[in-house]
Amino acid sequence: MRKIVLLIAALSVLLSCKTKLIVHDFKADNIPNYQNISTIDSSIVNFVQPYSAELDREMHEVIAESSVELIKKKPESLLTNYLSDLILHEGQMFASRYPGRPIPDAAFLNYGSIRINLPKGKITVGKIFEMMPFENEIVILKLKGEDLWKMADKIAENEGDCVAGMKLTIKDGKVETFEINNKPVNRGINYWLVTIDYVANGGDDMTMFQNRETIINTGIKLRDCFIEHMQNEYDAGRTISPKLDGRIMYE
Repeated sequence: MRKIVLLIAALSVLLSCKTKLIVHDFKADNIPNYQNISTIDSSIVNFVQPYSAELDREMHEVIAESSVELIKKKPESLLTNYLSDLILHEGQMFASRYPGRPIPDAAFLNYGSIRINLPKGKITVGKIFEMMPFENEIVILKLKGEDLWKMADKIAENEGDCVAGMKLTIKDGKVETFEINNKPVNRGINYWLVTIDYVANGGDDMTMFQNRETIINTGIKLRDCFIEHMQNEYDAGRTISPKLDGRIMYE
């Protein structure tokens, strides 16, 4: 940093002489800051230590147990199916608390939002933060069947994704069949889809979601939803045991 300051000062002096200069070469070096740190402030260490210990304890808390390794893979996988099923369940539970509100038919979670696989055996809170580091919120969209077909086309283009409540077959990179509730998706009628605010606003090139007729913000953070659901299942003595069911297949 000192070299940079001296360089700027030198340039200022030279420029003040109104002499036209052309820089034809320069040299840069990294100067580690720690060279100037001789001691550690023990008061700061003591101040942070209780919070660090508490955070460490929370991150290592076991909230689930899986009978298999949950691997992220396309066109479908144990991890993508498990998480999208969980989102659909949460969206349906949210809607059911409001009389007259339609129950969502299907769910979509963008593949890129899942950052790591989950291990076989014990799963900690810290692993869920690693898997899902984003502060996304669950939302519910009212979409035309035509826009859901555009979503399906995008899934085929991406060679798979995270979906629940729907079934697709793909042939030569194109959607061959597309069903929700075991019926072909009708382009002319509306459906309710659970997803997250990131893609609802066009993230990951899912611009068709911006054509929605309605958006319902649930106020539920996706990662919090995962942690709470897994904790409840673990407390009830149930292990995670997802299965592949052919919801996205190649012909």
